[in-house]
This record gives sequence, C-alpha cells and structure tokens, in this order.
Amino acid sequence: MNTQTHILMSAVLFGGRIPKRAWAAALGGVLPDIPMFVIVGALKLYGIHDMIIFGILYWQPWWQIINGISHNFWAWGGLLIASVLLRERRLSAGAIDGWSIVIAFAASGLLHVFVDFLCHREDAHMSFWPVSYWKFISPVSYWDRQHYGDVFSIFETALGLALAITLFLRFRHGLLRIGLAVSALLYVAMPLYWSLTFG
Repeated sequence: MNTQTHILMSAVLFGGRIPKRAWAAALGGVLPDIPMFVIVGALKLYGIHDMIIFGILYWQPWWQIINGISHNFWAWGGLLIASVLLRERRLSAGAIDGWSIVIAFAASGLLHVFVDFLCHREDAHMSFWPVSYWKFISPVSYWDRQHYGDVFSIFETALGLALAITLFLRFRHGLLRIGLAVSALLYVAMPLYWSLTFG
C-alpha cells in the first residue's frame, strides 16, 4: 500500500480527535517505510536510475533485511503488547494515562505491517525476521496489474480520499489541511510517475 494511505488510515483509526494521538498514529503509520525513503534518496543522489534501484538493488539481501526489520510483526506487536500492559499497570495505580499515544503509535506500525503483508507479492517483506526468512506471496498486489493492481489502486485511491476528507473535517489546523491536500494529489502524481518511469 502507498505510504500516504498508511498514514491517513492510522491517523483516522487510532488518532481519534486528539491531535497528539493522531500525530503519533501518523508517525507509526509512516515509520516502516522511512528506511526505504532514506535508501532511495541516497541512491538517487548518486544518480542511480529507478530501474536499477527497484529492479536490482531492492532485491539485495541487505535491503531485504532492512525491510524485514522495519516491517516486523515481532517488533511492532511486541511494542503494542508492552504499551497496553504498561498502560493498564499505570492506570491501576491511579496514574495519568500517557500510554495511549504509544499505543496509537504501535498499533499504527502493526497495521502498516499487516496491510503490506496482505498486498505484496514478490516484493513482500520478511515480516517474521530474524526467526524466519519466509515471505508471504499474496495473491493481490497493490501495484502489479497482473495481480489485481488496477482494482486495488482504484480501491486505495477511494479509501485514501475518504480518509483525507475525514481528517480534513476532524481537524481545522491549516498546515495539516495543506498536507491532506498534498496526500490527495499523490494518488494522481505517483501512478503518473511510475508509468512514465517504467512504461
């Protein structure tokens, strides 16, 4: 799934109407993809073409392990379980709840991993690394036309726009609304970029 959809979905589902919690959820939604953006950005600074980046370098073991770390059920699930348990312990002691933000962050990261688990094929992640190098090859790809990518793209665009509108109505902050408009434009810009790059 595209990164902006992960961010929007996380903010809607786990942020509620509390800005701090929505930002924490958005951060959890984007964090699994940050290593990829750093790697791609660095490679592009060296002038390496997208065909080389995604056709050859993406498949190298070092990059696959990085994906396995950032898209990891053990890490995100463990963080979520620990934060829920710590929150319950603090609340039972009568303390102020500060763990709901961490829970929103962890739940968003785990949701990101789960959704990617269901809609990646050959480009799937080793989501149970280091216990297993296994990858789930989903019958559905979020981008590959040969595996329902066109249908999924339409679904994701509709979902993303609905999520952006929900957040636009939920929060009135001007800068946030500009960000939501940009995220909506990405549903047009990204497919256009990939079609021009890979034909």
